[in-house]
Amino acid sequence: MICIDVRMIHSSGIGTYLQGLLNGLRDRVPAGYSFSLLGDSRKVPQGPWSIHNVSSPIYSIREQFEIPWAAKRQKASLFHATHYNMPYLMAEHTVVTVYDLIHLKFPEYWPSKVAQGYAYLLFHHVVTKARKIITISECTKRDLMETLAIPEDQIVVTYPAVSHERFEHLDPATQPDFEKLGLPQNYLLYVGNLKEFKNVQRLVKAYRLLQARRKDCPMLVLAGKNFIPGFERELLSNPGIRWIGAISDNILPRLYKEALLFLFPSLYEGFGLPPLEAMASGTPVLCSNRASLPEVVGDAAVMVDPENTEALSAAMERVTYDAGLRKEMSAKGLRQAARFSWDTMVNQTLRVYDECLR
Repeated sequence: MICIDVRMIHSSGIGTYLQGLLNGLRDRVPAGYSFSLLGDSRKVPQGPWSIHNVSSPIYSIREQFEIPWAAKRQKASLFHATHYNMPYLMAEHTVVTVYDLIHLKFPEYWPSKVAQGYAYLLFHHVVTKARKIITISECTKRDLMETLAIPEDQIVVTYPAVSHERFEHLDPATQPDFEKLGLPQNYLLYVGNLKEFKNVQRLVKAYRLLQARRKDCPMLVLAGKNFIPGFERELLSNPGIRWIGAISDNILPRLYKEALLFLFPSLYEGFGLPPLEAMASGTPVLCSNRASLPEVVGDAAVMVDPENTEALSAAMERVTYDAGLRKEMSAKGLRQAARFSWDTMVNQTLRVYDECLR
């Protein structure tokens, strides 16, 4: 029996990872394998597995006891912790997925010293004891080796992917909801949470420079929940910028597809799903040259130093006003996005399970 923690199935990036994993497992459970999912049975999809309700909150002390007890009741031979908050009591019987080390690299963005301490404790004293660590990029693998001294052979990289059909062929039923946003025909787009390490404040400054040079520059649209105190006021006071907040998944593909250019100047990403989703939509991508992003975009995007505001603004102008370049980037982006497959990710994960159960 393999138990999988799916409590975060509707969380942004982690939720996408979990949904991709479960969709793949639904179609290919190997002979002799059985699965039990731990989470909210009302939110977890049905499939060739049992579902057991676990109500302990993420990042709580309670989860350190409830999860091992639930796994023990299922007679689990292996536990897959799909986030770093894995139970200490099960460490030696656990495969853990680590997406990034942002909690260690940017502790100043955590809401409290208690949260920082919990993350530090789990990474340094629990994650290191896992039987295997799955990570989603070579960048995070390097971070794990350099920051936590984890042996290379303990880490396996399995890249996430996107549902290519969903982003290539738009559902006509989503058109009315998209039209309600009232966006112009051409716009520059950012999708993701508005956080300091995402570099959205510098993106806004770069856009202002572009506005000063080009009176006809397209609108900048920001989609995502804001976590920067006071940033809403700055956005609302800037003509040409439209913050639409968090949006529903059903209109996301159309939001990408209708954009002239996708912008993602993040300082740090464990993988970076939004650029991949944009490329799968055929939208040109301009992104940071940091962390895992070069792995994701390959040679399909224009990459810049995310701390160089002038360079970011100049690159925005170059791509925005060069239709030939955008057409070339769109074609390259579609080819690059096609390299990422959920089938490959699921098969690699099953091999990790198999290795751990031998």
